[in-house]
Amino acid sequence: MQHASPQPALSGNIAGLVTFRMFQKLMAKRKRTVDDLVDLFRGKIDDSRSFFERALSCTRRNPDNHRLEDNGGVVIPFKSVIKYYYEEAHFQAVTEGQK
Repeated sequence: MQHASPQPALSGNIAGLVTFRMFQKLMAKRKRTVDDLVDLFRGKIDDSRSFFERALSCTRRNPDNHRLEDNGGVVIPFKSVIKYYYEEAHFQAVTEGQK
């Protein structure tokens, strides 16, 4: 028996692309913290704490005016993080289906 791909429909997004906002929302549902993600991706991503802090906050400080700006539309460039996102999305869908 073959299993369906864990990739959910992306509601209008190009398949395979995951934005900071998408990642933030799913990680909040899955109750994943920056510390959890840093531990999971240790050695796979340089400066993983900084990356995940930016991804989960969906903001960045503009160096010109020092104001926080929305960063939610930034696409995650790491294949390992994208794969993790789809695995977690699959588990979340299964969990929600059992309620």
